[in-house]
Amino acid sequence: MLRTLRIRTTVFCRSDFGAPWGFAVKAHGRAAFHILLEGSCWLEVDGVSEPVRLEAGDVVVLPRGPGHRLRSEKSARVEWLDDILERTPPAEGKLTYGGGGVPTDLVCGVFAIEQNEAVPVLKSIPSIALVRGSEGRASWLGPLLDLVKAEVDSFEPGADSVVARIADVLLLQVVRGSLQAGNGHVFDSQVGTAMRLMREQPQRAWTVDALARTVAASRTSLADRFRNATGMPPMRYLTRLRIAFAARQLSGTNASLAEIAERVGYSSDAALSKAFLREMGSSPRSYRQAARSGVVKATPVKSGRPRRTAA
Repeated sequence: MLRTLRIRTTVFCRSDFGAPWGFAVKAHGRAAFHILLEGSCWLEVDGVSEPVRLEAGDVVVLPRGPGHRLRSEKSARVEWLDDILERTPPAEGKLTYGGGGVPTDLVCGVFAIEQNEAVPVLKSIPSIALVRGSEGRASWLGPLLDLVKAEVDSFEPGADSVVARIADVLLLQVVRGSLQAGNGHVFDSQVGTAMRLMREQPQRAWTVDALARTVAASRTSLADRFRNATGMPPMRYLTRLRIAFAARQLSGTNASLAEIAERVGYSSDAALSKAFLREMGSSPRSYRQAARSGVVKATPVKSGRPRRTAA
């Protein structure tokens, strides 16, 4: 499952805030992250009843991109992030905002992930995936945060790309930790075997019956447990897996659409094109062109124009 979590781009912004301060981000569906380098703040997430206190050294990932707010104190006024960026554009990649009180140093951003590949993983982790720097269990966290600090302070060529790659590693580490601490059904051995078989043989004419026989489970039992573990039926997972595999072939090889269709289990290039357009929102040809021209970006986060009701 973790191997299917592919990050296409990372968009981030370094921010120096002085209390009091507060900003809100509208729900956007992309995995968001916040790295607290110095200071402290409160995180409020739509659908989560209690705010979360963040301290220096904490890393939080919001895997499904909900609407959320960060503020220096619970009573601090909140503005939409878009409005803040429009009024006070970042200088040299850094946003400076707020009053003259206690400083907070944040690196915030979003990951552009192949959602069709990532859905089973992202559904398996909490709405708020938090790693506490103070708990000491994540020995990998301190060195990565030290590297983030060094790069964002350096202004050397390529520093933004280095931070983007570090953020990718942070996401994978946080997701892995959340999966390890999650519910046992995520690691159902028969479901896991069925998923592995579909990954290894996407071209095979799989049915739920065939999968159940292969993993020595009843059809009903496998279907129910598969849905419980991944949030979708086996055949829906297979479709997304095939389209994800086709997307990687389109972006990473020169294979024709007919060749790719055969590799992923579609009877023709027309059948693959129809399924690809339905799942990815673009034709295979458009996707290939866009994927090959894509680059990692390191620009201020724009969340989309929300209603002016944040405060």
